[in-house]
Amino acid sequence: MKILWLKAFLIFALCLTFVGCSQQTPPTTAANAAASVDSTPILLPVKVSGKWGYINSSGQLVINPQFDYADDFHEGRALVCLGKPCTWWDSPAPNESRWGFIDSSGKMVITPQYGAAASFSEGAASVCTGDCSSKPTKPFNRGYIDRDGKVIIPMQFGIASSFSEGLAQVCIGKCEWEEGSGYSGKFGFIDHSGHFVINPQYDNAWDFKNGFTKVIVGKGDDAKTGYVDKTGKTIWQPSN
Repeated sequence: MKILWLKAFLIFALCLTFVGCSQQTPPTTAANAAASVDSTPILLPVKVSGKWGYINSSGQLVINPQFDYADDFHEGRALVCLGKPCTWWDSPAPNESRWGFIDSSGKMVITPQYGAAASFSEGAASVCTGDCSSKPTKPFNRGYIDRDGKVIIPMQFGIASSFSEGLAQVCIGKCEWEEGSGYSGKFGFIDHSGHFVINPQYDNAWDFKNGFTKVIVGKGDDAKTGYVDKTGKTIWQPSN
């Protein structure tokens, strides 16, 4: 009996010395990381005397007005613009404004350098280099960066939409909008590695929602609408 008690005491002592007798800490998961990012304090963009800054949920100005445009925070980053006009749609070419990202302290973590950009979604943001105006006269390309500004999917697309349900809608070619006929390129879907899961084959497409997306085949009056799932399987043949 004394031997059993002594063994138990030794095990308890070893436990205290090496592992602290506590339960093992669960590994960090993507969901936990997302929850950490989502814990960013609520900050709201406001315009004061022509410049944009941010207030907190109490209405206090916490990031001084200094930007020519400021978007909402997404995943711990907010899209901001310096220069005018701060728009990529119907903006004159070339557009001299530049887009970057700040963190919740107001620190510029990604220097304004892009002709166009979108907010972060699923850890990636679409950005554009070159002539990113609505009527480009010079080359341009779109790709994706991470929250630190590192290019994770190279600049190679005419259109690069935000990730939704693990996939992003992209367009190959110039992908310019032409009245009456739509876009000039072809749309497909990539995953977070930049590989095509659904090859470019559609004349237009939407983001995935609840596992499905709407696609367009054909142009103008001949355009037909269908639906595909995340493997590219057609669940409704395009019709009009």
